[in-house]
Amino acid sequence: MVNWRRQFGRLGVGAALLSCASLVGAQAGDAGQWLQRIQQAAADRTYQGTMMTSAAGVVSSSRVAHICNGRERYERIEVLDGQVRRQYRHNGLVLTLWPQTKVAVVEQQDSIADFPSLPSASVRALDSYELRSIGMDRIAGHEAEVLMLKPRDGHRYAQRLWAERESGLLLRTDVLGPRGEVLESSAFTDLSIGGKLATDTVLGPMKKLDGYRVVRPQNQRTQLEAEGWMLARSVPGFQLLSCVKRPLDAVAEGSAAEQVMQTVFSDGLTHVSVFIERFDAQRHKPMRTVLGATNTSMNRVGDWWITVVGDVPMATVQQFESMLQRRP
Repeated sequence: MVNWRRQFGRLGVGAALLSCASLVGAQAGDAGQWLQRIQQAAADRTYQGTMMTSAAGVVSSSRVAHICNGRERYERIEVLDGQVRRQYRHNGLVLTLWPQTKVAVVEQQDSIADFPSLPSASVRALDSYELRSIGMDRIAGHEAEVLMLKPRDGHRYAQRLWAERESGLLLRTDVLGPRGEVLESSAFTDLSIGGKLATDTVLGPMKKLDGYRVVRPQNQRTQLEAEGWMLARSVPGFQLLSCVKRPLDAVAEGSAAEQVMQTVFSDGLTHVSVFIERFDAQRHKPMRTVLGATNTSMNRVGDWWITVVGDVPMATVQQFESMLQRRP
């Protein structure tokens, strides 16, 4: 799960949860209901708080506010570490502001869920994960049901979720390695659920862009086959979610009209992205990297450069890399 979701490093469940290990796991129907509640709460609840994320010893925090007003959804996110960045969303319209460089990026985005949400296909994840309740805990002052999603194969990581008992809102999530170690974690450190938040705190900044260089990247929907590619085989449990072409560097002034194609695959819980662009010997060097649960592989295929990145084991990343072939 798309990127303020890393916190707390190698934390265990805690003594309070260890005493609950004998609890009976949730039935399949209950499991599906919990996943639906988590997904729905992130969309239909008004809430605000501070998130902290951690992966590979790197800790960052963001302040987030989400407003539900009938069918309208508003969101404000301010990154509190490193370069100043603010993001505002009204339904599918997303504005990202970079105050230091005075750049504003305006995009129409389909929703790919990130903490504290789950993908719309999260119930389908039960084909690839076993879900059970492992007890109760308390996060940011809220009582939470703790759920464990254990993978049914080695193509994905286990995940542990803390859902607020009354609303279902996701309070914390851990991505676990094969030995149960925490690879990534994200959580609210303070959180207020409900109440009324002013929509002007989102709409106001979206209208006041004087002094900013406004960039509007144009994403074009496409298909792998139409771009001359094919999938030799599939990775078990993963389905193609979307395929788009976009400018390689839409933010840089005077950038060339080079494009990159991004294809997103999902197992209903986590995502893997495959990026395809023209090979450039000046920029591209084969490598593999690991940051927390995120594994990345970059390699040349003929005249093309392939990047595969996802919160899945490196062996799964390599499977995606090998299944992609240029059509004859």
